[in-house]
Amino acid sequence: MIDAIVLQARIRSTRLPGKLLLPLCGKTIFEHILARLLAACAPDAVMVATTPSTEPRIAAAAASHGVPIHVGSEEDVLGRYAEAVSRWELRNVVRATGDNPLVSIEYIDMSLKLHRESGADLTVYSDLPYGTGVEVIRGDSLLLASASAQDPFEREHVTQYIYRHEDRFRVLRGAPEPFFCRPELRLTVDTEEDYRRMERIYGALYRGRPIGLGEVIAYLDSGGA
Repeated sequence: MIDAIVLQARIRSTRLPGKLLLPLCGKTIFEHILARLLAACAPDAVMVATTPSTEPRIAAAAASHGVPIHVGSEEDVLGRYAEAVSRWELRNVVRATGDNPLVSIEYIDMSLKLHRESGADLTVYSDLPYGTGVEVIRGDSLLLASASAQDPFEREHVTQYIYRHEDRFRVLRGAPEPFFCRPELRLTVDTEEDYRRMERIYGALYRGRPIGLGEVIAYLDSGGA
């Protein structure tokens, strides 16, 4: 069994359709996210969990990065993840999403390390800038959640069943280092405004390698974007 990042990716975004394929400095958002996830050291692999309508649009980019794809339900995202856990025999899942081209490489590694040491069912670093963190879930806990969840909201949002049933699961919330504890910063892409801001950040900081989260925070603190 392995510990892997599973990227949740879907073209049919309601607020910003097709955002996975929007360009940033000559690459798509999807390609930037893959590059960041692959730069993490702690996970054993990176995979994508996507939908039938999305897979043809991202298959070539995923293949060029050596990243396998699992195709599952459009709406039952929890079920899609459970299928991925079973198919790839995942011990721990690092859940990343297609909204976040500045997901923190450092906190991927730190989250998985903390999770492995703690034995928690779900581990998350709270209070990072919005759009830069990940969740780490035990594979068997995710399978239990999928077998138990009935509410459509819990099927659409992978970890909500676990958060709503903390009497059955151990949830560990790590504290980021003070410099990175910036929950007021929004670094996701969910709207046109978010995308334009991300364009400005990438335009100022991207030099052909993944941008460090510390660089982004320092840039924003100096009045950038």
